[in-house]
Amino acid sequence: RATRLIPPDSIRTEKMTEVATRVKRPDKPDRSKLDAQINTLKDQVNKCFDKMTELKTTIDGIKEGRKGQGSATSEPRNKLIALRTELKGLYEEQNGIRKQLQALDAQRDAVRAQQKAIREKCQYVKVEDIDSAIEKLENEMAHTTMTLNEEKKLIAQVSDLRKSKALVKELFEASGGKVDPAARDSLMTSLKAVSEKIKGLKEQEQEQRKIIDEIKAKLGETKDEVPDLIKEKSNQYEIVKQCKETIGKLRDDFRKVEDEYWTKERAWRAQQKEEKQKKWEAQQEERKRRDIERKQRQLDEAGEPFDREVTTCEQLVVYLKSFTKEETGPAKTTESTTKVEEGMVVLNKKNNSDAEMDSWFTGSGGKKKGGKKKSAKSEKLVHSMDIISSFASLGLTAPLNKSGMAELITKLGEKKEEYLEKRKEEHIKRAKQKEEIAAKIAAGEPEGEKEANGTEEPKEAEEKVETAEEPKEES
Repeated sequence: RATRLIPPDSIRTEKMTEVATRVKRPDKPDRSKLDAQINTLKDQVNKCFDKMTELKTTIDGIKEGRKGQGSATSEPRNKLIALRTELKGLYEEQNGIRKQLQALDAQRDAVRAQQKAIREKCQYVKVEDIDSAIEKLENEMAHTTMTLNEEKKLIAQVSDLRKSKALVKELFEASGGKVDPAARDSLMTSLKAVSEKIKGLKEQEQEQRKIIDEIKAKLGETKDEVPDLIKEKSNQYEIVKQCKETIGKLRDDFRKVEDEYWTKERAWRAQQKEEKQKKWEAQQEERKRRDIERKQRQLDEAGEPFDREVTTCEQLVVYLKSFTKEETGPAKTTESTTKVEEGMVVLNKKNNSDAEMDSWFTGSGGKKKGGKKKSAKSEKLVHSMDIISSFASLGLTAPLNKSGMAELITKLGEKKEEYLEKRKEEHIKRAKQKEEIAAKIAAGEPEGEKEANGTEEPKEAEEKVETAEEPKEES
């Protein structure tokens, strides 16, 4: 027998290709370096905040020291504070008037939209118009001669108008009623008056500022170090801002490295899942092949089909023939005598009622009263439950008397022949199944075969296996 030897070089090449195509599991990135850099930057941020707090304390101290020197500017400063307070109240009043105007405008828009909807549904928009139309139609019906059909039409129109009246009233009330134009004009007048007051107070505020600046100029007040301190405080804030931006950039860079790691990790897990799937599919093919062999073995070891039915028919025929033999055979009459040996005493003797009870439970018929024989047609038969259920399993009824025994025996014979025909068909079917199974085993294609119990392999089992074997990702 000639064999084909594979060169070692080709085997080595195939293995190297398989190893090269396999995805290696990546190493998880180390987060300790990132945490150390972030902690250093956070320390720098805390130092800047401490410096900013110190600068703010110094600035507040300088401003507090100026309060003793502000007696000359106290009067204009108080006026300026009063003006600002009054301005604040006017601004609040102005905002309240504007909100009222917005509410009126919204109500006006809602009324317009509602009237448009009413026009689409009804002919009239106002309840007064509907009342006028109803009064006009009723006056026309009262003072005009018309036919019955015309009067019915007018009555229907009046009914529709009354229904629409309720709808128009409901929609009008839901929209908030009619908007009064005078209310909006009054609000606009108030708004203009408040605006004029605000304008005048702002002019007074500018005048007080000028007075304060002139007083400061006369006193010869010089600039202090407060602007420099504020600038230094701003520089510290910029350092904090840069540190936070650096922390965000470091985290973004590390997130990219993590994303790359998880991409490779998912590829490796997909590879593992594919390998497990292939292994599972190979196991399923092996299982299906074993199921086919088991099914063939079951067909080989299966008994004769319809054997129980055929045997039941034969037994029932023998059972019925026993009644016909009894009817045609010689009549034997035996008289039961009770022999009493010496020293023995007869305790009890069955009377007629006891004999009837025995015949009721055993079906033997008991003794004949008066020695008279009943006819075969009128003699009632009593069968056991097994006999009755055997007849029922064949679709027949157990006989109640001896009449029609031959016909029932013929039917049992026909039933037997019917089951024998079915047995032949079943033999043909089994032979065909054996040929199909043998062909599949020879071809080595068990994929499309069903399970031995007639159900296909469920797909849900495959999904459960994949879910159970897949490793969990770390958050």
